Amino acid sequence: MDTIAIHPPFTHFAIAFPLMLLIVHLFYMINKKELDSLHLILTFLSALAVVVATITGIIAHEPIEAKLEEIKAFGYHQKLGLLLALYFVILAIVRIIMTKTKALNLVFTILLLIGVVLLFIQGKLGGSIVYENMITPWLK
Repeated sequence: MDTIAIHPPFTHFAIAFPLMLLIVHLFYMINKKELDSLHLILTFLSALAVVVATITGIIAHEPIEAKLEEIKAFGYHQKLGLLLALYFVILAIVRIIMTKTKALNLVFTILLLIGVVLLFIQGKLGGSIVYENMITPWLK
């Protein structure tokens, strides 16, 4: 199996699950609904998806590491990926603590919103690496 091809499918889950969690979370807040098992499952799936996307990114970059090192955006993409994996694990821990302390609801909301924005930035960086620096030059 081509290790480069394993990363892109997982990145889609790493964006979709946190975005879905944000939508569900905001819906619950607006409707003053208690956080339930769906919310908890989406939180864990979000953290897992971001961690797996990071791991597959590490695996996928090895065969083309020399090429990637020449691309300025790659360093930012790599560092942000590692940060996001840790960030979403911490977010999942905050969610577990929230079951005992309701006061963390606003903190969770702000952290989740920041996390989703950072994921979109990460996706933009990844897209620029592939489409502006790898595919486009091959087409010319």
